Amino acid sequence: MKIIKYTLLILTTLYLGGCAGKSGESTNTISADTNNDLVTVYYFHGEHRCPTCIAIENETRAAFELNLKDEAERGKVELQVLNADEGRNRQICEKYGVYGSTLLVVKGNKNVNLTNMAFSVIHSSSDKFREELAKEVIKLIND
Repeated sequence: MKIIKYTLLILTTLYLGGCAGKSGESTNTISADTNNDLVTVYYFHGEHRCPTCIAIENETRAAFELNLKDEAERGKVELQVLNADEGRNRQICEKYGVYGSTLLVVKGNKNVNLTNMAFSVIHSSSDKFREELAKEVIKLIND
């Protein structure tokens, strides 16, 4: 019985680790060669996606429709959804040090990793998720 419990624990940990990618909420300085006024929200995901990963993408898109519509229409923010397992995205994944499911908000040489927030609130409060994402985007727009 203990073997089954430990096996399930290990498999669950591996599964969640594969979905979460590089997580954590942090602000890092990176070298960027893009428009320094544009805020980009990157949602990286893997080829195989769990319901939580799909919900994060859906609610990120909803945030652009409900919370960030004006900013998006004015060209202040954009959304890029990228499959981290596709070879064509390898360079950008390496640039930001991500793999698997990761939610980043980037402007110039700053990035904010919202992956932990996303995974912790996506199923309990999609409103809170969208509000937190919008708050970070607007902070970087005004920065």
